[in-house]
Amino acid sequence: MSPEDSAGLVQQLREQLTALDKSAIVAITDSFGKITYGNRMFNELSGYETHELLGNTHRVVNSGYHPKSFFQDMWAQISSGEVWRGEICNRSKLGPEYWVDTTIVPFVGDNGKIEKYVSIRYDITSRKKAEEQVTLERRKLLESEKMASLGLISAGIAHELGNPLGAIRGRLEMLLDACKAGEVDLDFAQTSIDKTIKSVDRMSKIIRALKNFSRDGTRDEMQEFDLVELVDDIVELSAQKCVKAGVRVEFDRSVGPVTVLGRETDIGQVIVNLFNNAIDAIRDQERPWLKLEVTSSDSEVQLKVLDSGSGVPADLRAKIFDPFFTTKEVGKGTGLGLSLCRSFVEQHGGSLTYKMDRHGSCFLVTLPRS
Repeated sequence: MSPEDSAGLVQQLREQLTALDKSAIVAITDSFGKITYGNRMFNELSGYETHELLGNTHRVVNSGYHPKSFFQDMWAQISSGEVWRGEICNRSKLGPEYWVDTTIVPFVGDNGKIEKYVSIRYDITSRKKAEEQVTLERRKLLESEKMASLGLISAGIAHELGNPLGAIRGRLEMLLDACKAGEVDLDFAQTSIDKTIKSVDRMSKIIRALKNFSRDGTRDEMQEFDLVELVDDIVELSAQKCVKAGVRVEFDRSVGPVTVLGRETDIGQVIVNLFNNAIDAIRDQERPWLKLEVTSSDSEVQLKVLDSGSGVPADLRAKIFDPFFTTKEVGKGTGLGLSLCRSFVEQHGGSLTYKMDRHGSCFLVTLPRS
């Protein structure tokens, strides 16, 4: 290479480094992670002067947002000589958090050992704030849809609780009268107590299901739960609505327990929406029926929601999972239910599909086995 070519190459490298230095946050650390260089953009974003950064590690800007395992995995990767890429939330000297899209490149010396790490970061704080706002609006939308679903089944809850309460009061009054008269029949007392306990258990189940379904579970961690018990709770909550609509409901809970890993409130929302949609579709039939089936294999769990309806017209089936699409009358649906249901199921690594069963309409929820 001629001296002119070498000079040109050096000049080109300088220009590239200058451009990188002005467009990205650049930091260099030694093999132990101690900062040996930080450019001006690093100073501006972190709020630290160069002399405050040199000799420190990046713990100086640690926000505490990420768990220790996050950085342990990162160090395991770069210390093995691999490039690491990811998004990191840091905290500036003055307090505010900021997000950076980060690439860390390890450099190996002649002895085969890592000598330094070069990190190139880009400020993505504005984008992350926008994403947080979208997430917040989505949560509000989910809560609105959930409350709408809850309203559809809550009308019969007072009846579901009122009947057992009336029965309990009646049995207790009969026992009290027998006690006052000194004519307590032990067999009668035991039968009355057994029936009272069953009534209390049923009321507790309804209250538990209502509490579980109505609370905000968007921040819940994935946990194991019994899908059969969840379906049974929702059938119990919706019993009075089905009676009022004249819909016969079938669900065999003896197949349980069937354990899945996920957010119970999300899957509960899916079941309630499918349940309500089915009832609305068949309530005007002469003998409407609704059937729920839970089956499982070694790798997956399936929930079928079948009904006696004529189903979705073939030309509309491709659209029913689109946001804001609805076949209901104006004012009777948001068009978000099925779209949110599919989103919830896919977040769990599953699928939600529609098909025409030989007996009627069928929605199929498939989830990975816990």
